[in-house]
Amino acid sequence: LPVVAGRGRRYFSLYATPIMDDGGNVRGALVTFDDQTEIVQKNNELKKALKTLSEQQAEIEKQNEELVQLATRDPLSGCLNRRAFFEIFEKEFSASKKRFRGLACIMCDIDHFKSINDTYGHSTGDRVIREMADAVRETVRDNDHVCRYGGEEFCVLLPGLDAEAAAAIAERV
Repeated sequence: LPVVAGRGRRYFSLYATPIMDDGGNVRGALVTFDDQTEIVQKNNELKKALKTLSEQQAEIEKQNEELVQLATRDPLSGCLNRRAFFEIFEKEFSASKKRFRGLACIMCDIDHFKSINDTYGHSTGDRVIREMADAVRETVRDNDHVCRYGGEEFCVLLPGLDAEAAAAIAERV
């Protein structure tokens, strides 16, 4: 029950109970008021603090995701960088040994890439690298791992595939 007074809004809990005589007739009422203003104010402060914490947590999670991207991805191609690729390779290699399943790896590069840079410039060379990365990612499965190994070299890790299946994917790339 909010009440506005000279010192600002006040909040009260109101409790009422009838007073009965021996015959069961209502003779009056007992009413008490309990000032809840401080509790309401503290609850409002707590709600604001929780909202702020939630917003800060969301921002921290977003920044952590960005840090993971920066730490694991090649900025030009969007592919895994070598360090991240080797970490994933170790996990996939262990998993393939435990489950007795295949693990294939394809290495490819862009032929005569130096001449592209020399003839058309590095911005065109960068575009070619991005296009190559896109083409490789579009060709492989979602659970495969594409890495820009270095320069114009790419490496693709293919969990669960044998050499024949990997060769077919390599041909498509």
